[in-house]
Amino acid sequence: MLQPGEMIDHRYEVVRLLGSGAMASVYEVRHTSLHSRHAIKVLNAELATRAGLRNRFLSEGRIQAQLRHPNIVPVTDIVTDPVPGLVMEFVEGGSLDGRIHNQGPITDPTDVMTLFVPILDAVGMAHEAGVVHRDLKPENILMGTDGRGRPRPMVADFGIARVQANTQIKGNKRRTEAGVQMGTILYMSPEQVQGAEVDARSDIFALGCILYEILTGQVVFDAPSRYITMKRIVEGDLPLRAVGQLHPAFGACIRKALAVNPDERFQSTAEFQDALESALQDGPLPVPPTLSQAITRLPPPEMEPLPEPEPAPQPEVTRGKPTFAYEMTPADKELDALLNQDNELDALLESVELELAQPTPVPFSGSGGPNAAPGMAAALNATVLLTGVGQLMNGQIGKGLLIMLVHWTLIVFTCGTSALITALLATIDAWMIGRRLQDGRMVDSWDWF
Repeated sequence: MLQPGEMIDHRYEVVRLLGSGAMASVYEVRHTSLHSRHAIKVLNAELATRAGLRNRFLSEGRIQAQLRHPNIVPVTDIVTDPVPGLVMEFVEGGSLDGRIHNQGPITDPTDVMTLFVPILDAVGMAHEAGVVHRDLKPENILMGTDGRGRPRPMVADFGIARVQANTQIKGNKRRTEAGVQMGTILYMSPEQVQGAEVDARSDIFALGCILYEILTGQVVFDAPSRYITMKRIVEGDLPLRAVGQLHPAFGACIRKALAVNPDERFQSTAEFQDALESALQDGPLPVPPTLSQAITRLPPPEMEPLPEPEPAPQPEVTRGKPTFAYEMTPADKELDALLNQDNELDALLESVELELAQPTPVPFSGSGGPNAAPGMAAALNATVLLTGVGQLMNGQIGKGLLIMLVHWTLIVFTCGTSALITALLATIDAWMIGRRLQDGRMVDSWDWF
């Protein structure tokens, strides 16, 4: 690992480590002559001696250097000492993954399109040049800004990109070996998962995953295990509820981009963009793919509830009585009478306990019945200075004194707003309790409205 102050190729001074992975690390560096800031991606030292990895790493630099687009991170130079590295434009704002993690999903359609359309355009330009990225994901999209401070997403990391035949781009044109998975599993297309040959439509699938994550903050095919993730991708098993809650234009376009069959996806990023813009303008939605459990998986049919089985007849059991019939002796009859007395005593005790458990209502006192005056009680409380007197008038002495104490405490020690709220609540309470008394209903001494 390089340390701050260490020199690379005698031209670039290491400022700090920006990030590291299994194959390479990225540093912020300063050009010693120009004093300009750059990012350098260097191959990890333990891998730099392996010719195959070294060649693939340098091929990434050559490919990315030939893709000139304002939303693709440009590679401007190659360094070799002390390790091979690619010199790139320094992007200040971190990655799209960090933006989603720190600030949450983006739901406004205008903001989503402002961010996503430049990504589509950059990937589309690479496709036109014959380059398939094969590892599109939020971590590989850097969040820069333009000269006016507006968001400027930039596609990076063409480390496993494949250059198709019959193109002017110089790079790795070898076809992927059958059965070899290339990319990040959460954003792989079904054909990538199966190790088959891929083309630009595999990037379309990854872009659909990225759009879903921008809108929801969630990974579309996230699962407890790698196997379940791959199974969901190959079967088109989308989270139906989450997709259904999106704006219809976004939901329909995501479903089409994530079609299991590449022929049913958007065939280009331009087609993807046109469909989004048209659908957001109330145009027709894209035709849903045939194999997508988000479309074809229906909720289970509603079943009529089964009739509850009639309870089996239970023999009548009286406490202490035997459940079988026989000729009772005089001693048995005497014991049966004692048991019946015991049952009656139990019932009496239960009724007494029930009565004791009920709150004791306050009698109507002098303000109950037709003599109650809810209007007067409320009017007294509404004067603010007499708040609590209405409760006393209703016969709720303890509650009235408590309200008066709290009310005057708020008047003395606060700005008064809290006291006005207390007076309003006490006024409503006095009127409601007064009405209940006027109607002849029992009221507890601490009952509230």
